[in-house]
Amino acid sequence: MRKRGFKNYTTQIDAEKSIMEIEYILVKFGATNILKDYDASRPIAIHFVVDTTFGPMPFKLPMDVMQVRQVLINEKKAGRLRSISRIKAASIDHACRVGWRIIKDWIDAQIALLEIEMVKVEQLFLPYLYDSKTQKTFFETLEEGKFAGLLTDMAEKLGKTEDETKKKFNDETNVIDV
Repeated sequence: MRKRGFKNYTTQIDAEKSIMEIEYILVKFGATNILKDYDASRPIAIHFVVDTTFGPMPFKLPMDVMQVRQVLINEKKAGRLRSISRIKAASIDHACRVGWRIIKDWIDAQIALLEIEMVKVEQLFLPYLYDSKTQKTFFETLEEGKFAGLLTDMAEKLGKTEDETKKKFNDETNVIDV
């Protein structure tokens, strides 16, 4: 159980500054065609293209400001965000700052793995691979299909039933099957 606040929950850095830093990091590692989506004048996603060994690949990194806001509110109510007020915890602008700062730090850490050649860019951003025809990320497509076929294929390889494989997968990843 977490007893303290999470990373960047007190940040004062504007979302636009974090996004500029994200763009700089992405460009440094070959991203092109960077653009942003906005909702009510707040940035909600960054799209970019990276040239890979498989050709140009488009990615979309979303930031769900309302989800970040809800977590801030819940964590404040639970007494884990002592350094900010209830008003700030409920602020959409603050949630936007926190969310983008966390994404910036996450991208920075991911790029560090690229720098030491532990991974390929395709591995890092695979869930965020974007299909402009369906307007969905790879993860959203898998989630929509309830990961259909993935667990069945894994079960066949392991010689187990799909239900046994789901249970083992859920137990190992702490996922609750609903």
